[in-house]
Amino acid sequence: MAKTKGIDVYLKVNTGTHSSPVWTKIGGQKDATINFSRADIDVTDKDSAGWEESIPGNRRLEVDCDCFFIEDDAGILEIVESWTAAPDSVMLEAQVITKAKTYQGAFVFTKAGIKASEKDAAAFSFSLKSTAAVTIT
Repeated sequence: MAKTKGIDVYLKVNTGTHSSPVWTKIGGQKDATINFSRADIDVTDKDSAGWEESIPGNRRLEVDCDCFFIEDDAGILEIVESWTAAPDSVMLEAQVITKAKTYQGAFVFTKAGIKASEKDAAAFSFSLKSTAAVTIT
């Protein structure tokens, strides 16, 4: 399989409803980091001979994205709305798209920031963390 260019990996969010999704690309994307992680469960006991022991725990997908700050971009607005929403409705449906796969699931917005340097375009960065199973198609 051929190598993948970073430009071919991007993030979309659902700007529609759960039953009628509208997948909207986050505008002005520059960089993204997609982290696949798995917690470990400590099972060390007195018979572990001084070695820590663990078994695999739950999985998580985390996304850190940097983009230009385009205040009227539908994708960015959806991210910001998930921050301003009531605490019991902070779920955000998102897709990470690569050349070969789509990783889709419910995410929670964890943090964001706007960098407004005098000599550069304003940038928006945010982080998402999966809150349930992520499907891979």
